[in-house]
Amino acid sequence: MSSDPSALVFQALVLPLLWCLPPLLVLLGARLLLPRWRGWQGERMVGRRLEALFPEVLHGVVLPDGRGGLTQIDHLALTPRGLLVVETKHYRGAIQGAAEATHWVQLIGRRRYPFVNPLHQNRRHVRAVEALGLGQPVHARVVFTDGARFVDAVPAGVSRCATLARDLGSLRGGRVGRAKLAAWTRLRGQVRRGWLARWRHRRQVERRHGRDDRTRLGKALLGAAGALAGLLWWRVWGSVGL
Repeated sequence: MSSDPSALVFQALVLPLLWCLPPLLVLLGARLLLPRWRGWQGERMVGRRLEALFPEVLHGVVLPDGRGGLTQIDHLALTPRGLLVVETKHYRGAIQGAAEATHWVQLIGRRRYPFVNPLHQNRRHVRAVEALGLGQPVHARVVFTDGARFVDAVPAGVSRCATLARDLGSLRGGRVGRAKLAAWTRLRGQVRRGWLARWRHRRQVERRHGRDDRTRLGKALLGAAGALAGLLWWRVWGSVGL
């Protein structure tokens, strides 16, 4: 063990404080990433429900948007009545919104959080699928997970997870014909896969709406926590001669 007073002070006082930083950074990063994680959780929940209702379902699909860019669709399902485009919202609290309003509002206590009307958002996804020229009807549905409740009547084209099977009953009857299977195969061929397509779509969203600094900072904090923990472990094992 070193007899250098400064080294002893570092090991006795500074090093324990440094060990507190990685878990603190993890907590801060996780808090910043919580909304994104909740979104993924909601998409998985709705995705499993759709897989129980329809023979083929794709998730997190990146497609050409028909305007020279890309769009990402939460879920696409093959149904006996055509193709189904689904937008998922994993919100809690009360929701206020009308079908043609530009924005809806999430109410949590006395706080109001406006967000873009998801029906309008999903119409852009529908237009992207229609632009592929598949020759099949394209249906749309916005699904809120069961943590949300509507203050007024639920707008047409919107479901909650609990009512999804009933609301989509008209799309489930009969068999999927050859023409629809062929359209589905063509659609799958248009899916843009891999990290490059997702990066290009993310850059496009950032140019349109601005960077998601909250998510960037959360990921940076988690990365810093891992790096600092690695350095501390390296110092510990190095100090004992391993």
